[in-house]
Amino acid sequence: MKSYSVALFVPLILLISIGVAVENLTEQPKKKSKIEVQSPEIIYDCNYFQAHQFHDSLNNHLDEYHVISEKQGILPVENEKEFHKHLAQKQLVKVKTSDYFYLDSFNFSFPVLTPAAKDFLDTVGARFNELINRTHLKGSKLIVTSLTRTTSTVKRLVRVNRNASLRSPHLNGNSFDLSFNHFLIRGENDPCNTLILQETISKVLYDLRAEKRCWVTFERRQQCLHVVARKPNNLTKRGNLNDFKSLFLHR
Repeated sequence: MKSYSVALFVPLILLISIGVAVENLTEQPKKKSKIEVQSPEIIYDCNYFQAHQFHDSLNNHLDEYHVISEKQGILPVENEKEFHKHLAQKQLVKVKTSDYFYLDSFNFSFPVLTPAAKDFLDTVGARFNELINRTHLKGSKLIVTSLTRTTSTVKRLVRVNRNASLRSPHLNGNSFDLSFNHFLIRGENDPCNTLILQETISKVLYDLRAEKRCWVTFERRQQCLHVVARKPNNLTKRGNLNDFKSLFLHR
């Protein structure tokens, strides 16, 4: 009987040992796993935004930049076909909807810019995205409402828009307009969210103008931001994003 008991006891011990070993193996990955900590979302205070509006200071006039714009861009063309020569010579590049901005349907312009102006538009979009990336509006896009025009489309535009100019920098391929009251919003399309995005893009352009990389005019009648890219002789230091966050963003 003793030998029989021992024979049963030994396999039992082995089974218990195997069970403990398996349990330890299954627990090991849990001990090594790391808890992912997400950055806290930044909260905007709309009441605070209304006390600090940048767009009112975006008030450059045509006589400040039209001479430089003409020198740094292309010569005006009569019709769309003439753009092909500039595209072939890489004096113009095509502009497409991107992760940062959406191209609206154009009635008086065409989706081309000078290479420098296209790079600048990408910079505007990237900085805008950087500011909203940690908010509930992450993924929202700017809407481009106008790009490069021909002399014939400018003449048509002047008939319906008294603010339009026959000497518009849109003729030189280095100007674009951004909608001020419409955005592709990720989230609720309410007045507070619109206000946040309006002041965010205004701050981006405010800083870029201070860096002498553009001229900007807030056109109230058209509710758009008219932007003229420029080629500075010397780039000034970039504005600090934290300056903006300290003014407008509350954790």
